Amino acid sequence: MPATLTTASAAEAPAPAVPGVTTGKQTTDPQKVRDFWTPERVARALANEKKDRAGVTRDAAVARAAAEAAENKDSGSSSAPRLTAEAPRTLPAKKTGVSTTAAADVPEMPVAQEVPFPQNAPATIVGKILYIDAAGEEHGCSGASIAADGNNTVWTAGHCVHPGDGSGSDGFYGLVLFIPGYKESLDTPGEYDAPWGEWAAQSFVAPEAWTQDKDYDEGDLAAFTVQAPAGYTNLTDTVGALGYKFGYGSDWPDIIDSGFPGEGYHRTDMDGYTQFYCTGDVVDAMNWNPLDNRLEMNCDMGAGASGGPMATTEGQIVGANSHVETDDQDQRINDHLYSSDHGDQAVAVINAINDAN
Repeated sequence: MPATLTTASAAEAPAPAVPGVTTGKQTTDPQKVRDFWTPERVARALANEKKDRAGVTRDAAVARAAAEAAENKDSGSSSAPRLTAEAPRTLPAKKTGVSTTAAADVPEMPVAQEVPFPQNAPATIVGKILYIDAAGEEHGCSGASIAADGNNTVWTAGHCVHPGDGSGSDGFYGLVLFIPGYKESLDTPGEYDAPWGEWAAQSFVAPEAWTQDKDYDEGDLAAFTVQAPAGYTNLTDTVGALGYKFGYGSDWPDIIDSGFPGEGYHRTDMDGYTQFYCTGDVVDAMNWNPLDNRLEMNCDMGAGASGGPMATTEGQIVGANSHVETDDQDQRINDHLYSSDHGDQAVAVINAINDAN
């Protein structure tokens, strides 16, 4: 009897697996979070940024990627369906009488440049993140207001909210504060201005790929909600928000990358107080390896810029600053700046944030 060949219809195709996420809460009173961050503690956080660089070397990444590619070359993993998520940019609601020129309006430069008007829209969408780790040490990162249900969400790197050590929900960092429009005070050096308020974190979401596995290839991303300080409605109405395009690949032209670096590659002018930006194309870091879809950009921002957004000129986040390349002595070897792939893991995180609001 002849065999009968059958084909599965599109409706019968297996649905892509949804990655797991880890959630957590910051239960400290928001005002106590704000009060904790004295100028002395902020100064310690900025000093610690210089040793916060994630020591991920290019050679190690290449070796790991090659081994994975060889092991999985017949598995069909690269053809698995991917989740996608997209949101338009939400424009800033508040305006000022001062010029609103910011990163998106400045001509392309080969290396990071100081954002000219960091306390005005749309630069205020990006802000400084302060937190303490499990040892009680102060640290700083960067993040951006992102369009999400509830209008009070910040997008950042996973290592800015969790050590990735398998500690699960209990491992999220404490006293987390987001400060849009952050800049050192002109009147009182050593202190910072927060003209758009100080926003204490409330709920965290990070992929298990980070919290359990410390996966820099796919998992170094996260989001957290914030509580509006007195006198404000919500974060989006106050400073605006970037949209997002997650799951659309790793090659992007004309990206704007922003953050608050405390150091940089062959730079001495980065202090953790000042917002910088890079512009240029982003490419797949391992184009020959379908299992490593990290985003790579030429940008000499360093530690402290972690979590800052890689965004399109239309205002949609496609990545977040994660790590750089170092040698065996943990010295940075070039101006490449990497983001984890913002594919299935990023979709799972933003969906979890939206489902919770």
